[in-house]
Parts: sequence; C-alpha cells; structure tokens
Amino acid sequence: MKGKTCGLCGKGDGEIRQEYRTPNGRVAKNSVSFAQSWILPAESCRDASECRLKHESVQLEKQLTIYGDDSTCLSVEPVPRCLPGCMPIKTTPVTVGFSCAQSSVFDRSVDLEQTTQAHLACNCNARCS
Repeated sequence: MKGKTCGLCGKGDGEIRQEYRTPNGRVAKNSVSFAQSWILPAESCRDASECRLKHESVQLEKQLTIYGDDSTCLSVEPVPRCLPGCMPIKTTPVTVGFSCAQSSVFDRSVDLEQTTQAHLACNCNARCS
C-alpha cells in the first residue's frame, strides 16, 4: 500500500513531512491543524450531528501597514468556526499562515504566521440560521 493511501492515513510513502496533508492539498503545520482540517462542516446549526462548525478564512486581528498601505491579512488555511447563530463554548489556539496580498484566499503565499482561536464546540440559540 506504500504510496497508495491518502486522507487521514497520509500517503504512507515514508516522507514524514508530507503526512499532514489537508483536504485542500496544503501541508498542516502540526497535528492539531491537520485533524481540524478534516472536520466535516455542518449544513446548518440545526444539524443533528451537533458538529455546528464550518471552515473559513479568518482575518488577522491587527492591522498591518505594507508599503505605506493598510493591509487586511487573511488566513491561507481554513480555521474551524461556529455557524451563524452559534457561539463558541470551547476553543483552542492554532498557528496559521496569513497572507496580506490581494489574491485568491487559499492560493496565497504566507506572509506571516500568527495564533488565532479555532472553535471546537458551539452552542446555538433557539433562532439559529
């Protein structure tokens, strides 16, 4: 099976640095980011599975000035977040790459790495979306 597996099993090709490959083809920085990348997002906050999470690019909380212009930086890796109408009840810090360039969100180069909060569990209100 060497080199013939994929997904959570990795490729099994002996190349350890490649074993944390996420569904979008990027290599995760650590086991936590890798495991979170494989979370199946819920369709709505009323999902019976109680996994009320989705993956989304997050904005860097601080504003950066690059070449004299204010720049918005977005994560190049999706981060688990609660669905609209839900609030996080458990989080964990994750280090992700951020890009401050104006290009497609997940095709960007990494300009800096910062820690952000990944949501692990969510509580939804009665009027959730």
